[in-house]
Amino acid sequence: MQPQMLSPTMMISLIALSILLIVAIWFSRKLNHKVNTVSRLTTAMTGGPDVYHLESRTRSKAIRELARIASTVLRYPDEDTIYKGLVTRESEMSTGLVHGFAIPHARFVNLGRSLVLFARAPHGIEWDCVDCKPATMIFMLLTPEEEEDAQIKLLAEIGRCADDPTCRATLAMAPDIRSVTKAIQDAIKP
Repeated sequence: MQPQMLSPTMMISLIALSILLIVAIWFSRKLNHKVNTVSRLTTAMTGGPDVYHLESRTRSKAIRELARIASTVLRYPDEDTIYKGLVTRESEMSTGLVHGFAIPHARFVNLGRSLVLFARAPHGIEWDCVDCKPATMIFMLLTPEEEEDAQIKLLAEIGRCADDPTCRATLAMAPDIRSVTKAIQDAIKP
């Protein structure tokens, strides 16, 4: 049996299909890379262009101050509900990390979307941090109860930033939220 030759039209079609497949794979990888580097944290951040500066000098008052700010952004929950949720979580275990980071967080039913506020406490706040240093950089997280992994993913991104000396230095001095979000994006790049 004699092998059949491909017609020139069929050969061109196969080459074009191969090129299209290669381009599709390349584009898919680029798209996946971009999707993987989009920060859930920076997407959930809010508060306008300025970095919040906490006036409070105690953990409880700082949580109240953050709850007040969050309640102006959200219709639900109200300030007292946010405060109680954060304090309840804080009473279970301190959310103070290392390098001046604290992450008060709580989950709420029917929240709708995650909300993250970033604030600095230039004078430092005693937060029972792991390294026994005061908290100076505070991320407050409010996440929907229905999204079980949202809080974990946000906490992981903050942890990566806390471990990155460049990110820490930027957050300590960032003049605006744009600088904060860029530092976070840079720290979580694979």
